[in-house]
Amino acid sequence: MNALSLDGGVRELQGQAELLGAEDLQLQVWGGSERDIFPRDAMRALQHIGGLVAGAVSGGQVVGLVVGLPTSRPEVQHSHLLAVHPAQRGAGLALALKLFQAEWCAARQITQIEWTYDPLRALNAHFNLHRLGAGVGNYLTDFYGEMGGINAGLPSDRVVAVWTPQPAQPPALRLTHAELPAVNFSQDGRKSLQQPWPDAVRLHIPSDLDTLLHHDPAAAQQWRQHTRALFLEGLSQGFRATDFLRGHAPEGTPAYVLTRS
Repeated sequence: MNALSLDGGVRELQGQAELLGAEDLQLQVWGGSERDIFPRDAMRALQHIGGLVAGAVSGGQVVGLVVGLPTSRPEVQHSHLLAVHPAQRGAGLALALKLFQAEWCAARQITQIEWTYDPLRALNAHFNLHRLGAGVGNYLTDFYGEMGGINAGLPSDRVVAVWTPQPAQPPALRLTHAELPAVNFSQDGRKSLQQPWPDAVRLHIPSDLDTLLHHDPAAAQQWRQHTRALFLEGLSQGFRATDFLRGHAPEGTPAYVLTRS
């Protein structure tokens, strides 16, 4: 599959067959059981009350999904989930889903989109912060409690990404690893820099959480505990995550850029 084979591009999903396909996609992406997915009846009700259930269909199969919930603030939407079929990854579908969501929200005077994600997932962090330009200023400890599928084995810590979509602009000057001191060691996440931190620092995370959980779950737990403590420490001191670095040599592991507000 590739993005060019989509039937009608990204659009709001319609009918029971497509909502069933949206359930199937969630199981393909995250595993677990039917208890772990956002069900079709809830998606149908959400559409009825003014929420967003959109996706991409290829050959009758739902291969992309984005779900947005209304919040207590009319100008803010909570983006509950974003899913892309494994065969479609790398084809730009995740970005297409988010851009559709931004346009859908703009047409309804919704100016801010927020969502949670696991702070140890480097691909998500890079997409959310570096590509979309979202920021993180809130850390939620064990937000969902015990989870299954690819989320099994760790406390379900989440950070809140806050995105205010803007017209395309020239890319901002990006800092490099060499220009920033690290608050933790890239090998295991332990603290390496004492407070007070300078106004911009990097906070390392593992490059591949799924592989680490499979081969060394104790190390994954250690990363969770160490980075949780450092995120909370930084946020309490007025820092926000404003960018994400992929982790090229010589530093090895990827890292958040934390800057003082």
